Amino acid sequence: MHRIIFAFFCTLALPATAQERILSAQKAKGFDTVITQCVSLTRAAFANAGCDDLLIRIDPMVRAEGLKHIGLGRTEWGFGTDVFLRPPAEADIANSVYLTAYLRGSIDPPTMSVWLSLYKETAQGRLILWEDSGLGAGDQSYIANALSQGLAQKLTPVFQTLGQNREN
Repeated sequence: MHRIIFAFFCTLALPATAQERILSAQKAKGFDTVITQCVSLTRAAFANAGCDDLLIRIDPMVRAEGLKHIGLGRTEWGFGTDVFLRPPAEADIANSVYLTAYLRGSIDPPTMSVWLSLYKETAQGRLILWEDSGLGAGDQSYIANALSQGLAQKLTPVFQTLGQNREN
């Protein structure tokens, strides 16, 4: 078991060149709304609660930067309902950016991972603007809370950059 944990932490040290971890002002230009949701690929209650907590933390962070927030909540994938949640039809989403948290988790051993993807929907598909992730293993309540806090901290400069370059 110790070897598995050691190997797990070694993977954290590897460079993740596929992820865009800094949102540039150029990429952040012109948005005024952030649309969030959690896509859960697990039935582990502690992991789902951690993702819900992250979404709750995000709302005041987005609004503090002068941006509108549309929180869509959590949806499940892999259990027969593989759909993204959509904003209400009456929502003004012309200058919006999407932040989706993809969640995986297991109960034995307790593990949780969240991949965050900030993107703009285009006619050709999704234009990824920023990505990052976090993972943890150990006590269920600890990793869910710590991962939620840690990812919220990673999002702070993202929301600041969006706010500084928002559509007025």
